[in-house]
Amino acid sequence: MGVSFNNFAAAKIHASSEGLARTRAFTRSCLRQWNLEAVSSDVIAVVGELTANAVRHGLSAEADPWLALATSPRSVMCIAWDPSPELPEPRTAGLIDPDGRGLAVIAGLSALWGWSREGPGKAVWAHVPI
Repeated sequence: MGVSFNNFAAAKIHASSEGLARTRAFTRSCLRQWNLEAVSSDVIAVVGELTANAVRHGLSAEADPWLALATSPRSVMCIAWDPSPELPEPRTAGLIDPDGRGLAVIAGLSALWGWSREGPGKAVWAHVPI
């Protein structure tokens, strides 16, 4: 038994505001190619949070973070890999806290999300319904 995907694309995540903007543009382009513009807002929001977290918490001199996108008949799977062994930890952010909402955003926009240890680091993934 395996997992079957209709489409797949991957890109290196560059650790800069320009790099994160390029990652969102890459995502938008993939969704347009795959005729999935209807879910682009949710997918781009999830990708934005996943990639920002990968850069913020997983930046390393040994390896660059990566983003992978894949589609199944029911969802777009967004996966961000980074070299840090530090696992994602949901937090409850206060009204004036400047951060701490990323995983809540991911959870709110996806049907399912989680993480797995992959090599020296981890992959954080989310399934955004189509």
